[in-house]
Parts: sequence; C-alpha cells; structure tokens
Amino acid sequence: MYYDEAIRLHFELGYGEDRIASVLPIGHTTAWRWIRKFAAENKVTTTPMSRTKKAKTSPGASDGEAKDDIQSLKAELSALKARLKVAEMRADLYDGMIKVAEKRFKVEIRKKAGAKR
Repeated sequence: MYYDEAIRLHFELGYGEDRIASVLPIGHTTAWRWIRKFAAENKVTTTPMSRTKKAKTSPGASDGEAKDDIQSLKAELSALKARLKVAEMRADLYDGMIKVAEKRFKVEIRKKAGAKR
C-alpha cells in the first residue's frame, strides 16, 4: 500500500530512507529494503543522497512541503486530542461505576493505600 509512495518519494523527490520513514508509517529499514528491491527489479541505480539534496528537502526548504507537514501534524494532533477525550470520559465512567457498585453492594473494590498489618 505504501510501497508505491515510498518509491515515488525516493526516486522523484530524492528522499532518503529516514525521511520516507518519517513521512509514511513504515520503518526506515523497510523503506531501504523496498528501494533496493525496486532498483534491482527495474535495473535502476540508487545513489546515496548528497548533502545538497538533503538541504533542499529539509522541512523549511519548500513552502508546499512545510504546509503539508504542518497540516498533517495538525490533523494528527486533533485526532489524538479526540482519542484522549474519549479515554478520559471512559475513565470517568469506570470510576462512577465503581463508586455505584461500592455503595450499592457495600463492598470495597478499590485497593486501600498503605501497608497491611
């Protein structure tokens, strides 16, 4: 699924394995393996990125890339905030259920603090 995108990022945009791994949800070793496999199958030579190419593809180099990165990070942040809100509501619900059970059945469910004597 990400194979084609990883290949495009490497051969068209000159991204290295680490940069591809930061953009796509894959490890840098997987990206490296895919690039080597594609190069071998298609008889394409792969060369390590030069320092000048790395400078061009750094986060501040291109406004389009930077805006895309910022938008994706904002989307990820909002998704994580939503998941956090659900988790906090679930924790509050569990706490309320324990309180009701303790009161109704007169049984202590929570562990008491301190050492046993």
